[in-house]
Amino acid sequence: MVKKLNSQEYWLTKIKKDLDDVGPGFCLLKWYYLELSLAEGLKHSCYHCPQHKIPTDSDLHNTPYTKAVRREMLEGGKPAEDAYCYDIEETGNFSDRQMLAVQFLKNDPDLIAKTAAIPANEDVWPRYLTVSFTNKCQMSCSYCGAGKSSTWQKELDKHGSYDLKSKPNHDKYIPRSDILIPTQNPDVKKFWKWLPEAYPHLNTIRLTGGEPLLDANTFKLLQYVKDHPKENLSFEISTNLMATERRVLEYIYLVKDLPDQKCYVSIDSWGDQAEYIRNGLKMDRFEENLHKVLGNGVPVGIMCTFCFLSIPNFEQFIFKVAELKNTYGDLVTVDMPNMVEPLHLTARIADDNVISILDRSLESMKSFDNIFQPYEIMKLQRTTDWIKTNRFEGLELKVQREDFVSFVDEHDRRRGTDFITTFPELGGFYGRIKASN
Repeated sequence: MVKKLNSQEYWLTKIKKDLDDVGPGFCLLKWYYLELSLAEGLKHSCYHCPQHKIPTDSDLHNTPYTKAVRREMLEGGKPAEDAYCYDIEETGNFSDRQMLAVQFLKNDPDLIAKTAAIPANEDVWPRYLTVSFTNKCQMSCSYCGAGKSSTWQKELDKHGSYDLKSKPNHDKYIPRSDILIPTQNPDVKKFWKWLPEAYPHLNTIRLTGGEPLLDANTFKLLQYVKDHPKENLSFEISTNLMATERRVLEYIYLVKDLPDQKCYVSIDSWGDQAEYIRNGLKMDRFEENLHKVLGNGVPVGIMCTFCFLSIPNFEQFIFKVAELKNTYGDLVTVDMPNMVEPLHLTARIADDNVISILDRSLESMKSFDNIFQPYEIMKLQRTTDWIKTNRFEGLELKVQREDFVSFVDEHDRRRGTDFITTFPELGGFYGRIKASN
């Protein structure tokens, strides 16, 4: 019985039933998950959903926008911003509105029913906090932009926007004049005033960026957690692991004795293709820092922001993760959240040949005996299923593929890279789009 109660399957089954009892679109994350991008003055309640401005006259979590979405869910609606999760569920897979709720229900099994009874306009405290203090970053990942990367900002200031046809794509790559450094940012100051009151309610704190290991607020927050030990608090960080050895070692020193902590490491392929996707990545340095973190007993989650460019070399990615798991055991996990923007870099532009590579990668992952956990395989399975049922068609497909070619051509010109040499598997795909223009 104990095994059953602790199983992922048990919790997901319970969550699905409890959510359905409230309404078809209900999601706990709108009440208990808070993600702050303080450099931009933005927040949201799920990384799949669009961000919105933090009003000056509201707290950081209970904004009028968030309360309006809560009300829609309580009234039986399915908010448009959560369509990705609903689409995943249509494929027969578990969505993040279901899977991410597990962490909340393990602490409070009746939380869904309790939350449904809270009036939509009532303030609640978040239990899961993700915070980014700055856009400072030494890398310019292909799918990122100035809001999350100061290196992207410098490139756009120098060269201007990318000339793309699709507005969502174009908007991703425009210079930003509204980014504030932390010491001048009123939302950062608001955060430090808000934190002591919010802290007792938190179960998880996660730091993102930019690159969090480049910012002094990261180490200030780490020291705060260390100085205020709290039962059942998990501390997490998302990093590109390209910081200096001194900063990596300082991070390890501050977290290694925390009772529950994890280092989420961003990498979207392996080798030369990974360096192309995440411009500024140096695989040798990345792997050196990765082994340093794991060697000190810090659990690591390998995070692949799964995009079109992840597919050609994804089997190698799986093999590398399997090697790490074989060496470090349960210290290593892997996740592959599907990237939904910018549209021209999503796997939705794939043709059948590229999809067949993805299918082989999934089968490779399944072939490792007792290496990958069922939930890890399930996440790649659901990503694969969603991609297959949501590929672009017609004019939208033509526009996004043309934007893809325009993007990699300009990427190569600005950054001295060579797409065809780096991605020979996509040479035919690229050539056919180029010839049709």
